[in-house]
Amino acid sequence: MRQWLAIVLGGILVAGLWPVSAMAERLEGELDGAEREWFILRQDGEASATFTDIGDGDFLIDIVGFVDPDGRRSRDSLSISMALKDGEVLHYDVLNLIGTSAMPPVYTSEGADVQLTLVKFAEEGGVARVVGSVKGTLALQEALGEAPNLEEGIEIAVEFDITASRIEY
Repeated sequence: MRQWLAIVLGGILVAGLWPVSAMAERLEGELDGAEREWFILRQDGEASATFTDIGDGDFLIDIVGFVDPDGRRSRDSLSISMALKDGEVLHYDVLNLIGTSAMPPVYTSEGADVQLTLVKFAEEGGVARVVGSVKGTLALQEALGEAPNLEEGIEIAVEFDITASRIEY
């Protein structure tokens, strides 16, 4: 019986019928001293983790994990955006939305002490595996136009291992 099950599962994987949403997704760690988990959402062909191939080895990656696993109703989310050149991170932004709006107050990596480490970026067709971590202190930005305040920041130590979907323009 086990052999039959292994053959069927192997066939599904080889045939590419295993849905991307069934792949292991992990965006979790500590935020302000509390264990947290965020969910990558996939609905109607859209995903909250995407990448764009700009060409010449340049990629843009956007990961948005939501606290609510059932939908985008919750604004409580963690966003990690990065620009790659030949596999190296050129620029990144980390944003933790803390209210019911996409506007401040937010915790941000802008003006903060945050390190993003990219362990793996492997593109295969319409998906890419993105593995890494974010560690440091996010700064509080209380209103638009105000400088983020690191003294009122929160600690972050988050690891991610996600599958991003390709966006083409």
